[in-house]
Amino acid sequence: MPPSATDYRRLHDLHKDLKKTQDKLARGPRQIRARQARVEAAQEELTQLEQTLQEVRGLADRKNLDLKSKESHMVELQGKLNAAASNREFDIIRGQIDADVAAKAVLEDEVLEALERVDRTLSEIAEKKEEIAQLETETRDFANDFEQKSAKLREQEVSLGEQIKETEKIVPSEIREQYDRLVEAYGPEAMAQANGGVCNNCFTQLTPQSKVLLNSGKILFCGSCGRLLYQG
Repeated sequence: MPPSATDYRRLHDLHKDLKKTQDKLARGPRQIRARQARVEAAQEELTQLEQTLQEVRGLADRKNLDLKSKESHMVELQGKLNAAASNREFDIIRGQIDADVAAKAVLEDEVLEALERVDRTLSEIAEKKEEIAQLETETRDFANDFEQKSAKLREQEVSLGEQIKETEKIVPSEIREQYDRLVEAYGPEAMAQANGGVCNNCFTQLTPQSKVLLNSGKILFCGSCGRLLYQG
């Protein structure tokens, strides 16, 4: 008894199931690599934040030293002011002290700003470390979960391959080479249903003669896209 459209439909479904299984097997490692890349990117951001912290701490230390130096200079000037021998000398020293007072106020603001930047950077570092820990946990859990699922998927892949090999016996020997080329090139899309006289792959209308041949159980290849057709 020649193979029916149902036989070819089953073969087509097996090819589609195999492709889905293989896609899942291939998708898992890609997703793991993508998650690992996010971890690495976050770690790089942490490194940059730690470098920024060193820089802002260094800036805060330098500004604080400048402030202390300015305060020491003001104490020195105050001593000179108290020992001024003339009004002119007094006015000159007084002007220097006033200038230092203004400069000291600016330095105090800069020190405060630098210390606030240190605090913000420390907070950002803590948040980034938490983010990395979460990403690492998610990546590890996903990899473990995929490892468990992949064993079953590989079993399915082998089983489907064996079922396809057995079912492919329905393909006549005279078209087997062409069929094999199509499967190698297009996978499950090597075959297509012909519903209502239309190829479901390229949606080309079949000729009346092709419809008659297909309905009579003949093996046809779409004249437009070349797929093996079976009655839908």
